[in-house]
Amino acid sequence: MRRLHFILGALLFIAFVITGRVMRQDFPDKDVIDQEFRLLMRSRHIYILFASLINLCLGLYFVWGRQRRTRIFQMVGSAVLTASGVLLVWAFVSETYYVHHYSESSRRGIYLALAGVAIHLIAAAADRGAPGSVRSELVGIPSEDNDAAGQG
Repeated sequence: MRRLHFILGALLFIAFVITGRVMRQDFPDKDVIDQEFRLLMRSRHIYILFASLINLCLGLYFVWGRQRRTRIFQMVGSAVLTASGVLLVWAFVSETYYVHHYSESSRRGIYLALAGVAIHLIAAAADRGAPGSVRSELVGIPSEDNDAAGQG
């Protein structure tokens, strides 16, 4: 899963760079275009960076949970974050070139990113108390084993 998120984050970062170049090429005179439309394009462009950074962070720090239910939550959260990144790229393309104004695509992409991060947080909280949890040892949370041994 780490590799998936890292690759997705890198691809989204490349999409961020490409959308920046596309904006510069297709709309070189920024003072001529409507400022609301310019703001719409730039915000969708930044949303792609936002999705990229979330995935890159997960790609660097993802650790599988110890419990089966935690791993299921992590898989669902990762699927939701993947869908979010794809939807945010689509929102840039569709709102910039086809619709020329706001659509629900970007809002749904942001909400999916929020949901994906929330699901990963729930998974981390659920796994936190699992005996021998790598995550609990990384952040210094005493596990039940450490408490029993008087090390907590």
